[in-house]
Amino acid sequence: MNVDFVNNKKGLKVLDHSPASLKGWRMGFNLAGFDRVEPAFANAMQGDPSDEIHGVAIKLSLEDGEKMDRMEGGYAKKNVVVTAYDGREIKAYLYTREKEDKTEYLPSKRYLDVLVSGAKAAGLDEHYTARLARLPTYAPTPETLALRKTLPSPQSLPPITVADLAGKPREGDYGYVAVLGYVFQVPRSKVIFRSHLGRDLTARASRQYRGISLDDNDDMGRPPFRLASQMDSPEEVEYVWQWLDHYIGKTKMPEGVVGYVSEYRKQEAEEESEGG
Repeated sequence: MNVDFVNNKKGLKVLDHSPASLKGWRMGFNLAGFDRVEPAFANAMQGDPSDEIHGVAIKLSLEDGEKMDRMEGGYAKKNVVVTAYDGREIKAYLYTREKEDKTEYLPSKRYLDVLVSGAKAAGLDEHYTARLARLPTYAPTPETLALRKTLPSPQSLPPITVADLAGKPREGDYGYVAVLGYVFQVPRSKVIFRSHLGRDLTARASRQYRGISLDDNDDMGRPPFRLASQMDSPEEVEYVWQWLDHYIGKTKMPEGVVGYVSEYRKQEAEEESEGG
């Protein structure tokens, strides 16, 4: 567990910490995430005796340990003995999500990069980190890529202003979510995040890819938008498209696309005009 994250995000005080390893456990990806974009999240899973998981053992006060337990209430605690990199044997516990279904999924490249970056920052074993970095990651299937081609042209869609989109009802049978300007009408039960409703998610997804706090820098889907042409890399653009894939998969195509954000289209037109 990242020490800065525990100190700053969880508000707990780390009294001591050490990189450590644990035999008989491994990192798995059996926690299902969000289809077509973040399909899986990591979990500590019991494995074969030859398996080994690496991480950071942190020491907390009893009070902070109880707070951590409440924060991680969806996980089970397992008592273990880890081997610190300095040779110490430390009695510890880890959090694991116990599931009968051991099916694993491919994580997104973004998520795996976060894990690898965290492993490097924590000074975890180079060979372990290198193996982690080589794990396969999610890529859209040909069927998913084909669905992108069913999107109507922006010019053919009714314009929907940012204000009108924000004013759409957030309760009821359907919710409205926009990505890259396209407005989707999605069954409300299939919109996991309430924060996605009534707004364009392009900049939010871009910040997520770049590791920028979503809440501290939230533009609420208002212009100026971060257009695909302004993004730092093809990988960032692709990640935003995968959020669009996620919502394509939650509606019927093409009738589920009910409009295009007018301010987004205006900004695109201005850019096209400036580009000659």
